[in-house]
Amino acid sequence: MMKSFLVTKNKDKFADPPKFNERKDYRPADVKETGLSFVGHEISEDRTVINQFLHYDQLYTIRHGWNSRFFIGLLDGKIMGTRCPKCGDSWVPVRTHCWNLNCKLQKTEWVEMPLTAKVHTWTIAGWSGRSSLKRLPIILVYASIGTSKVAMANELHGINPWDVEFGMPLKIVFKPKEQRVGAVIDFHFEPVDFWKPSPMNEEKQRIKDLVTPVYEWVKTLK
Repeated sequence: MMKSFLVTKNKDKFADPPKFNERKDYRPADVKETGLSFVGHEISEDRTVINQFLHYDQLYTIRHGWNSRFFIGLLDGKIMGTRCPKCGDSWVPVRTHCWNLNCKLQKTEWVEMPLTAKVHTWTIAGWSGRSSLKRLPIILVYASIGTSKVAMANELHGINPWDVEFGMPLKIVFKPKEQRVGAVIDFHFEPVDFWKPSPMNEEKQRIKDLVTPVYEWVKTLK
């Protein structure tokens, strides 16, 4: 004889949904974007969760979940990383659990990182989207922030492209508070004040010869 079973859904929840009480809109009511643009965000009342609103031909909501504190930190002019309480390794971009085998996926804790970094590797962007054309050539570096075991990408300002060097010390510079949107475009890298580039050499001259025509072309843009 065939037996019948009643299947019910499990109604248990891992956590209550966040309550958002702080919202900011960046887009004027009479402006319609045709490209990529951050147009607002909302933050939970305990400031642990952020949702960002991104417009790219239509409106998207980016839910950062557990990683929210990194993006909220950008709004406050801080670089938040994570650290393993067992081995002490830290990361920016953040990791929710430690990857070291001996730590057995130990959950990490949040820490504020120093606003200093070192160049791990770098490149020069000779072409970019329409909104960035007048800023070419763009220097993009992967830099290790503070004691981070991984590197993070962002633009390097305040230096000639041919003077960038591996391992050079950097500082993190934030936009004014009223211009921040809770994204990595809120800051950029610059050489620290005491750093001086090494003398011109054959490789630096090669890079200079490559980027000089880009500078001249940008001058012709309206």
